[in-house]
Amino acid sequence: MKAKFEGKEIDIKKIGILTGGGDCAGHNAVMFGFLRQMNKANHSLPANDKMELWGLFEGWKSLTKDPDQVPLDQIMQQLHRADLEDSFKEAGTIIKSSRTNLFSKANLEKKLPEQAMANMKKLGLDCLVVLGGDDTLGAAGKLGKQFTFPMFGAPKTMDNDVWGTERTYGFNSAVEESVHFLENITTTTRSHNRCFVVELMGRHAGWVTLYAGIAAGAEVVILPEEIVNLDEVFGRVKKAMEAQKFCIVVISEGARLFDTKYPAELNKRHQELLDAVLADPKHALVKARHEMPKKKDSFGNEQLGGIGEYFYALLEKHLPKYEYRLQVCGHAIRGGNAHMEDRILGLRFGDAIFEFMKQGKFGVYPGLEADNIVAKDLLEVKGERFIPQDHQLYKMRNAIDFY
Repeated sequence: MKAKFEGKEIDIKKIGILTGGGDCAGHNAVMFGFLRQMNKANHSLPANDKMELWGLFEGWKSLTKDPDQVPLDQIMQQLHRADLEDSFKEAGTIIKSSRTNLFSKANLEKKLPEQAMANMKKLGLDCLVVLGGDDTLGAAGKLGKQFTFPMFGAPKTMDNDVWGTERTYGFNSAVEESVHFLENITTTTRSHNRCFVVELMGRHAGWVTLYAGIAAGAEVVILPEEIVNLDEVFGRVKKAMEAQKFCIVVISEGARLFDTKYPAELNKRHQELLDAVLADPKHALVKARHEMPKKKDSFGNEQLGGIGEYFYALLEKHLPKYEYRLQVCGHAIRGGNAHMEDRILGLRFGDAIFEFMKQGKFGVYPGLEADNIVAKDLLEVKGERFIPQDHQLYKMRNAIDFY
């Protein structure tokens, strides 16, 4: 297919597509949405102009492999309707993923972006579609600009934290799976008059925890966007246990006990409460976690997880009248079936990317605005789309406040 790129007409026949970062529901749907449009366009093209879609394995890692030295079937495979007509309903990605940062300091010194571009040319790719969060899409924008190469993106993340779109694919399924998890926990919580602390993923944006917590009727919802006050949390838990003898506390993995934005006296109070936990041999595992060095991925993002363990121990230590349990939902909310909204949004994004290509709109990704798909610049993509404190649901988050 012929298209306009940088003022020139180019031939697009061999299109690469990759998925980077964490997996989520909707990846396969985006691929299928693009493939459907491509197949339809191929019906009216001469045989020698027909397009092919090739899935690159393990995200950006695929482009670090030299096709002259690595067998092609270990780098990519051609995608057909049969590969995606059923799997678009599933979470995950059929072409696998990785957290590979071409633009890390170490990889820049190794000239990995240049290697990736050289390998794309060896693979004969005319265009690349990149599916991922702000880190992955940011790399696509940089690579496309540096080498004047036709690029597209699609905004995914279960965290729903990418600017330029009101919704990312992966979010809805993560919420639905979280609600199901919380509802199952609630029945056992009621049966045994317990308080359960449930930790959910979401990094530094609390959208999944906010929506799931409210939809599941959790008594206490704790978010990264709020100034957490442990004494207020204790008060809410006590109120719920006294009123109904059970309580669900849902906490986002990015919530914090301490922060430079917190008042100094609040940080001091939290330190006193935590010190009492760390000094108790019963909570030796919490102390061990507290003393472990923080790990980071190739993009410099801290690996989160474990805040639920702190809150569980703090409640058990300072509100010992009640029985507590801890559940970490973890990666389970990323997997399984893609729920309806993510299937539809993924298909729409894939469909839109092909339309952008026909229109010569390169270097963009589709964003959702008032249920319309709009083109957004890859060079302007960023994360950290947090919950504003004037958001209606933010004010509704703690069910116990309305008892």
